[in-house]
Amino acid sequence: MKISLGYLYLLLLWAFGSAATPIGTGSQAAVLENRTSANFTAIGDKLYYIEETLRVNWFRASNICRQLGGFLVNLASKEELQALSRQLHPARSYWLSLYDLAEPGVYASQANGRDAQFLSWSAGQPDNIGGVEHCIELWLSGSTFQMNDAQCEMPFHFVCESD
Repeated sequence: MKISLGYLYLLLLWAFGSAATPIGTGSQAAVLENRTSANFTAIGDKLYYIEETLRVNWFRASNICRQLGGFLVNLASKEELQALSRQLHPARSYWLSLYDLAEPGVYASQANGRDAQFLSWSAGQPDNIGGVEHCIELWLSGSTFQMNDAQCEMPFHFVCESD
């Protein structure tokens, strides 16, 4: 049985969960030490935490969200994207919960394991440049935030969601 490297990462993320790594070490710890579930803000009918200081890879962002009691944001609609976008910095990119690590071209949510219920791709995306873009970021494309596939190891800001 052949297992892709991306799928192996996902299995490790699931297996070790938030206990795998502490919320931060070194300079990351200083940035994150005051982050708690109290830092979540209501936008529409959901609670979000928008990380504007720290840039981390998709796996680390997922772990941080879980340690804060949430998960990487799982956008459900165009209306939710628009409401959240008003709170995002236009010069920054943000990790979402979506990935296609298990099956290329099939986007699922790390938050619930289900296929993506909402996608809003930037023009020409997803393009999986070099066959290594398997995690989804939200970036400003033109005048609106839209989705782009990117290498999971890239450092971006992130958005957590909580129930």
